[in-house]
Amino acid sequence: MKRNSFMTFLIRGLSTRAVASAAACALLVACATNQGEPVKAVPTMPALPVVSITPVATPAAPQVVKNAPVPQLQRRPSLAAAAEGASKPAFGWKTLPELIGAEKAQLFYTFVTPEVNTLEAANVQLLQRLRDKWDGAAQGRFTVLHFGDSHVQGGYGAQISRHKLQSLMGSAGRGMVFPYAIAKTYSQNDYKSSFEGEWVTANSIQVYPKLPLGVSGFVARTASTQSAFTLQFNQQFEPGAKVLKFMYRSTSAAYRLRMQSGDLLWESELQGDDGSQGSSRMVEIAVPQLFDVIRFDVVNADPKPEDTFELHGLSIENKTPGVIYHNLGVGGAAYGALRSQAYFEAQSSLLAPDLVILDWGTNDLIYKNTVPEQLKATIVETIRKVRAEHPDALIVLTSVQDTYFRKQPITATWDFAQLIRRIAQENDCLLYDWYRVAGGADAMRTWYAYGLAQPDHVHLSGTGYAIKGDLLAQAMLNAMSWRKNNPDKTSLWVDAQQAEVPRSVSAWLKALQPFQLRPDLIRVSAPVKAKSKATAANAKTASRHGAKANQSKPKAAVKSTTKSKSSKSQKTP
Repeated sequence: MKRNSFMTFLIRGLSTRAVASAAACALLVACATNQGEPVKAVPTMPALPVVSITPVATPAAPQVVKNAPVPQLQRRPSLAAAAEGASKPAFGWKTLPELIGAEKAQLFYTFVTPEVNTLEAANVQLLQRLRDKWDGAAQGRFTVLHFGDSHVQGGYGAQISRHKLQSLMGSAGRGMVFPYAIAKTYSQNDYKSSFEGEWVTANSIQVYPKLPLGVSGFVARTASTQSAFTLQFNQQFEPGAKVLKFMYRSTSAAYRLRMQSGDLLWESELQGDDGSQGSSRMVEIAVPQLFDVIRFDVVNADPKPEDTFELHGLSIENKTPGVIYHNLGVGGAAYGALRSQAYFEAQSSLLAPDLVILDWGTNDLIYKNTVPEQLKATIVETIRKVRAEHPDALIVLTSVQDTYFRKQPITATWDFAQLIRRIAQENDCLLYDWYRVAGGADAMRTWYAYGLAQPDHVHLSGTGYAIKGDLLAQAMLNAMSWRKNNPDKTSLWVDAQQAEVPRSVSAWLKALQPFQLRPDLIRVSAPVKAKSKATAANAKTASRHGAKANQSKPKAAVKSTTKSKSSKSQKTP
């Protein structure tokens, strides 16, 4: 949340195979320039037949070409033999019972009841539409876009939500990924990345991004003749054919993209834009299977000084029906983030969401402990932007958990919980009142006491985020079940409550004490020192995320220069 600050991330047994080591990650990473060694030339591979590439117009929705010819893949056993590292474990669902133990999980599910943990709808027809879309996933697809901040980007919650829903309705794929190492930030928890070449980046924590952003909230641009990035996942993918939707923009048709995974090798020319009016494009890479390590090389065969290539991310999808859950979190982002995405309309239409979760708020509140005057207008504007492109998609608004900043309570979280409830009702959105489900006022101290939150009392531990992710998925299931059992009801709407709800998560922790108790840091903390000028400046900058644009200049993009740089998956967000 706070620029140039670091936090220690704790792992609390996300799986039986998880390591119990701690890793330090930057919450927000300074825009810095590193000068590295020049990249060695990539050996030239024989050209393969060219795949038809689907252009994505901006701002109009893209026209996807049906039955486009796909190049024949080459299989090279020598490539698999030369791959670095041992083979990863076979694919397996990550579940809450695996994490905290079956007995504790059963008591947890019994304690936190559906009456407390549910999506809410002032208009019950929203729940009927949700049920219809969910039922359609058996033969088609149920797509979730989950936008948010560091609570989302780290991936622990999104992974548990994804796997819980997919285990019930089938898996349509992993979803969007991005090589976060280029952006000098932490990765999602199930993979790490590395890169080669010179890149400049931007993301949606910036009020005025220097580069046009894609739906992932990140962009990386290179002018290098040869550059590359690698994604290394913690476990194998599910068996079966995959399609990789690679989203990019290039200013020259001389660029070629090469993808290697295991013994599979794919290569194609890329379409480029002539002139300054650029648009986002997408190329589909179809493979019969996918291995845990995926490498992409971008080579300019006829370089010119003005040539550039931009990466916006890629979606890894199965060719089977089911659920696909896209984690689109950006650490440090606030509610103004979505409107800074130049390619939101074009790229989100490729993902075709059924459910869009808008999960910001913490960064709008914590620096001044107040709800900004413009925040309601910003939230409504964001809802309208989503609805303009996806009128049939359902939108979920979330409240934020009780929080501390610099060991002082952020009482504005309660004000925000009331505001987001009114906005959801007025704009026909679903509501997930996480403030109430987590435990209401002062719940964060209880979460920390039982190891579910970080010492900063803003972020959760890996286990804490996993519990949150499980509850979010279960809340959706609970709401659909309620609709089925109450066909005559006109709304599912709960009164806002600041005090602890008897069947909330914090009440469960106090009643059953499922984890070892830790000392209370808030009670023993020293008085908070006055903010420095630098801290005040950072707070002022952050508060502008929810405000309207002013006349200040755009921030510079982050520059990354290296031969081979790695960003490990985040241990805790």
